[in-house]
Amino acid sequence: MRAVIVLVLLFAAQVEAQTSGASDTQAGKEIWQGYLGLQNDCKLCHGEHGEGAFAKALAGHKLSAADFIRIVRQGAGKSMPGFVPDKNLNDQQLAQVATYLASLPPAAQRGMWRTPVPALASQRQKLYIESGCGQCHAATFANPRRTAGGLGGDWEWFKTEVYQHTTAPDHANARHLRMGNFSREQVPESTLQEIYKFFSEEQGLRVPVNADISNGVFSGNGITYTINVSNSGRAGKGLTAEYITITLPFLRGRDPEEVTTVVEATTGGGYTGIHRDPITNSNAAEFEIPKLGPGEKKTFTITLSGIGANSGIPRGYVRWERPKMGTGERDLVAISAPAGR
Repeated sequence: MRAVIVLVLLFAAQVEAQTSGASDTQAGKEIWQGYLGLQNDCKLCHGEHGEGAFAKALAGHKLSAADFIRIVRQGAGKSMPGFVPDKNLNDQQLAQVATYLASLPPAAQRGMWRTPVPALASQRQKLYIESGCGQCHAATFANPRRTAGGLGGDWEWFKTEVYQHTTAPDHANARHLRMGNFSREQVPESTLQEIYKFFSEEQGLRVPVNADISNGVFSGNGITYTINVSNSGRAGKGLTAEYITITLPFLRGRDPEEVTTVVEATTGGGYTGIHRDPITNSNAAEFEIPKLGPGEKKTFTITLSGIGANSGIPRGYVRWERPKMGTGERDLVAISAPAGR
């Protein structure tokens, strides 16, 4: 009888261990893929399924959980920062990721870089991408340049963001960050200065302009849409956008000259009429704003009638003349439409 009890207990322990292992594998998969609000950029360098790309392959690795965690905490090579438990992933989550990756079959070949070096890249852009920054931030650092433009980011700010990312003042209250901390041994200041020049001079800081349009609301003579345009920069520090144009393309008919939508009324000022939009090759309503400083917001409404009024304004963009990007071109952002539009 006693032997039977021992066998039952051993079997139960084995089942529990197998269940625990399967649970850790699933949890690790969800973290790796960025579910549950734990967004991370690991796969951007290591490949969608750990097959390796810019960074080494991790699928089918033989590391212990302790070694896996140690490498992630310390950082590896010249392009992987060190990730900390209180702002990135904790030890349990990393152990689950390690379990998931170890369960995958080794890839037959490495994947492609997410951001290859463009054929006409400058030396600074080439350095930026080959240092690993471009695998997360794409070819031109577009979003971080918006952040910097909103905060008045200078060289000292940039250094702090790279070397002390998880303790930087602007991240003090962040519950989860996707980036860790690089060391000066990995990225010497002389290298970082060249990357900063690509960031701030060759590409240029951007104004954090945001724009959205509402769903239509039926009114007496048509359907009314509300457009909000704002500068989310920090007052006294962020950049100001000047000579701003809001373009709202209308539904096109079979004939590009066909009038499908009529503007019945507008509010908010700055309406300049209907013009041909060269991007969509359709008629578009346009508004203008002389300037929009950090923390400022402008709201417009436009009331439409005609067969295109019910279709809403599914796309649009905001463009401004100053400050120009480092390339000399005007900057622009898309207008966000409600989900499901």
